[in-house]
Amino acid sequence: MDERIKPIYREIEDRFVKIAWTHKIQEIQAGLYLKQSSCNKWCMAVSNGLATTTAFATVVTSALKAIDAEWIMPAITSLLAVISTVLTLRYKDGLLEDKAMACKQYAAKCRNLRNGYEALLTDIMTGRLTDIETISQKRDLMSNLENELFAGEIAPHTSGKAVELASKALKNRKESLTSEEEIKAIVPEQLQQI
Repeated sequence: MDERIKPIYREIEDRFVKIAWTHKIQEIQAGLYLKQSSCNKWCMAVSNGLATTTAFATVVTSALKAIDAEWIMPAITSLLAVISTVLTLRYKDGLLEDKAMACKQYAAKCRNLRNGYEALLTDIMTGRLTDIETISQKRDLMSNLENELFAGEIAPHTSGKAVELASKALKNRKESLTSEEEIKAIVPEQLQQI
């Protein structure tokens, strides 16, 4: 590789890594939202079920005068009703699913950019692109696409937990890489590199 191309290549590598991070963080944040949504729905279902059950039990025990401390069941019923109301108002149905979808859509756009950077790096590494002017133009085109994405829409919020999980996925589990074993298992033999 021409020495003059190496700094540009390094810059493209850097952009590839950054967009790969953004893609993975958004994907993981979407999963976290969906997990939280499922948990919230279960909490709401349980609290609503308990509130209904204790309300029914309150009516029955009051009618039968089965217990001397008549305040216990209404207090439990009231507490569960408050919890149920707070959960219902705080986590309106579909809110976390909408956030997850926004993260997934943004991640898909980042994935396209990541793949574009990877293709550009491959073209340079294989010698398909050797002219510094052409490489710079393609790099600028990718940069403009990235800028359009970041300027055109606000990236969905991500949490520190999503960043931490993305770090493990990218660095430890190398999720963005394809292993030789996967290639041999999935790509038809006649299409595998000799």
